[in-house]
Amino acid sequence: MIYITGATGHIGNNLARQLDKENIPFKILARRITEAIIPYKDRVIIGDIFNMDFLAANLQEKDTLVHLAAYINLKNNQSSLTEEINYHGVVKIVDFCIKNDIYLVFSSSVDCLKGDEYCLREPENISFNQENLYQRTKAQATEYLIEKMHASLIDAFIVYPSAVIGINDYKPSAVGKEIRNCFKRRIWFYFSGGYNFVDVEDVVIAITNGLKSRIKGQFIIGGNYVDLKTMYQLIFKNLNRRVLLIKIPNFVIKLISKIIPKFKVMIEALLFKHNFSNKKMKTILNVQPKPVEETIKNTVEWFRANKKKS
Repeated sequence: MIYITGATGHIGNNLARQLDKENIPFKILARRITEAIIPYKDRVIIGDIFNMDFLAANLQEKDTLVHLAAYINLKNNQSSLTEEINYHGVVKIVDFCIKNDIYLVFSSSVDCLKGDEYCLREPENISFNQENLYQRTKAQATEYLIEKMHASLIDAFIVYPSAVIGINDYKPSAVGKEIRNCFKRRIWFYFSGGYNFVDVEDVVIAITNGLKSRIKGQFIIGGNYVDLKTMYQLIFKNLNRRVLLIKIPNFVIKLISKIIPKFKVMIEALLFKHNFSNKKMKTILNVQPKPVEETIKNTVEWFRANKKKS
């Protein structure tokens, strides 16, 4: 049986939909039922995913655990909560899987990838940025799991999604909030930056394909680099809205990141032109990334149809 944590999140609820579409049995481990997983409420088991007694009561030897639950801390605060969920919680999950011979699928982050090269690949080394709580805790957790994999103590499949965008974004995500805000404004500011964006449907197809063969190893799940101006142009085009786009000089953006620390993590990420290699995703997991134009169109349509829900 496949068990999913973090199913109320963006990747998680889309993964549930993909597994259901392919008639692959699964159950959801969650603290509560939210709108994102109402269609699968009969498959939800309520409990604390970091409680080993709760896991032991529900999972059996040779089961699969897809661990997607995480605290995405873009404001770089709440250090105790971030460490408890993203690092200590993952260590508990990994140790449980080792003890009970559970196949683990773990969602890490491209923020863990080390280096300043243009094209980044699956890591030999995990990057530690002590100032960035989210990056540090995800990196520590990923390193812990990799060590156990290298010691042949656990069979695991690690995915490193880039910036995920797409449908069924109920919470919504940081990118989803940006798109939702575009519904309201006629003037929009941007700067010379961008990121590697990937369609959430591509992410869950990659995970599903890996699950089918219980694949082992590390895989970047990415799409293509898109600059912010192009991104906003596509959003407003699909909204059929004319807006005034105003470019802010990068030195002003860097100053803002120093004055308002909660924006620092996001701004630094957007200023660095990462282009993550998705070669393994395409050749081994058999996923060809959707064009960003299609992703933006589908995402805008979903938010338009779910304005009150998101």
